[in-house]
Amino acid sequence: MIKVAFSTFVGLYLALIVFNNLIDYGSNFQFVLQVTSMEDTFAFQANQWRSINNSILHHIFYISIIALELTICSLCLFGAYKMATHIKASDEQFKQAKTTATTGYALGIGLWFFVFAAIAGEWFLMWQSDEWNAQGTAFSLTCIFLLFLIFHTQENE
Repeated sequence: MIKVAFSTFVGLYLALIVFNNLIDYGSNFQFVLQVTSMEDTFAFQANQWRSINNSILHHIFYISIIALELTICSLCLFGAYKMATHIKASDEQFKQAKTTATTGYALGIGLWFFVFAAIAGEWFLMWQSDEWNAQGTAFSLTCIFLLFLIFHTQENE
């Protein structure tokens, strides 16, 4: 039952993230704009060729992030539902029911490690920004999702 609860909690957390990104689109969009434009990095002159200053691409990136967050949310919540409906089933059936949430956790690691830590952090040098550096948050969320994934993939209790 704990795996069902954790998947539900993660799904609801992602639902709040998606809600905030849609309701407060403008201020959260600024993060994508500032990070990808790289204007406040101290190595801007040497690396400005990496920057993106196309508003359409900024919106595409941001909408893609929201879509990925919504996908993770849906996978975790639907995975929790599948596990809850298979709670009394055989171990093999319950294990199969876990795969949806497992995919959600794995995509969460992909989002926060690959998109935020690797692409935003290293390619766009987010770590050099005093105001827009979200490396700490990306690292924390990567670790949280990894811990949930490790627990989730353990044998059923």
